[in-house]
Amino acid sequence: MVQKVNVSLRDQSFYINRIQGDHPSMTNHHIHQDYEIYYLLEGERIYQINGKEYLIKKHHLVFIDKNLIHKTSVNSRDKDVYDRIVINFRDSFLEASAVHLLKQLFENGPHILQIPPCKRERIRSNLVTQLEEYQLSQGDKDLYLKSLLTQLLIESVRLLEPKRTSSNSGNPPIGTITDIEAMIAFINGEYSSNVSLRVLSQQFHLNEQYISKLFKKYTGCSFIDYLNAIRINEAKRLLNESTLKVNLIAKKVGYSNNVHFWRVFKKMTGMSPNEYRNHHQEQKNGNR
Repeated sequence: MVQKVNVSLRDQSFYINRIQGDHPSMTNHHIHQDYEIYYLLEGERIYQINGKEYLIKKHHLVFIDKNLIHKTSVNSRDKDVYDRIVINFRDSFLEASAVHLLKQLFENGPHILQIPPCKRERIRSNLVTQLEEYQLSQGDKDLYLKSLLTQLLIESVRLLEPKRTSSNSGNPPIGTITDIEAMIAFINGEYSSNVSLRVLSQQFHLNEQYISKLFKKYTGCSFIDYLNAIRINEAKRLLNESTLKVNLIAKKVGYSNNVHFWRVFKKMTGMSPNEYRNHHQEQKNGNR
């Protein structure tokens, strides 16, 4: 049986859309002349691209070249809420100085990026701002959208480069990505204790400066940024799901200094811990 393919023809050089909630699989494959960026905020999906299947998980960013047959479908194991943002755009929408980014991100793909914790808020904020700007249609809308899209492409290229280098190098030598994977697993389990570069150096018998360079290369962020992202993410969960006092939460996620915890939290979320808890509670009450 021949699978029907829908041809999508847009009269816009830029389009962004967000879908949340229960969303069924696409009935048919489709193809279009636009570049596509797909970001999954919640849930899991199966992406079928040119006859191959890819499992897309939360915080995956997918780059699909123009004129590729593709569709998404529900992962039968997925029980999470579905939430995704998709951007479609033409190369003519970008400034000439930014077009070279497309070759790196879209050719020889599809390229699928797992966004590291320290970059997730920046990527999410960029995409949400693009969506808001697209819907509001204020003055200089296209100029602002071009700027935001270019920022997203640059961030993505920087994340893709270490991934491409490691995938082309065969078996990784000792002291590279295998150690980073082990260190990340260690941090994810020990973030509430006194984790530091010195501790990692002693645990994995590697130089602190070398560990710092490896972190930047393979995760796209510094060691301290990664550690803070893990800790603040857990603090957000505790603020949302418990009645623990803020100072106890600070200690629980690894901060001995409450003022330092407050500053880091404010920097990463734009709100103080109490403001974040109140905001979440108001949203929760509003949905009842």
